[in-house]
Amino acid sequence: MNNDSSAKIKELTKKAELFGLHKNNQLPESNAKILDSADRAKRLLSTEELNILCERSHSDASKLEELQNILPRLIDEAKDVLLRRFPEIIEPGGSLYPEERAEACWRDCFHFARISIYGTAAGNTDITDKEGVKAVQELYSILEVPVNALMICLKELQVKCREIYFESTQQKDLELLDGCFNHLVATMESMQ
Repeated sequence: MNNDSSAKIKELTKKAELFGLHKNNQLPESNAKILDSADRAKRLLSTEELNILCERSHSDASKLEELQNILPRLIDEAKDVLLRRFPEIIEPGGSLYPEERAEACWRDCFHFARISIYGTAAGNTDITDKEGVKAVQELYSILEVPVNALMICLKELQVKCREIYFESTQQKDLELLDGCFNHLVATMESMQ
């Protein structure tokens, strides 16, 4: 990789921001601050933050906390599905080889789920930042990120997250969560 490519990647990395809900001027400022703080730290929401956000959206904070608690396992399950379908993807010559590329993919899955949880807690499925998505798309193109593999993981992760709501009365929450994931899938499809 030459210096020009390195500089471009650094520039795009600064601009590459998928999450944009905290910029929504219809959210109370206190909620926007919670979302912005959590997103900047790339972390899940605390119990208190979930309760504050869900108070306004009427989403079930305890169900979202349960989802957050098992998120690593759900990501591993989604990863396993992808690797069973396409084991060669992590072999030499595969699009998730070497291991660092695969680890970046799994991290992206975590971040997709994380911001879907943010959207569900805030009661809004329009969770992306249009300008940030353009930078992500350009960055993915330069780095030759296997968007198709990422989408398979994302869709499988959505299925796994939905299972938390199986036999639950929180239909509205499930629709919100699905809406957030569907929004991300549509965003990823536009990158192909």
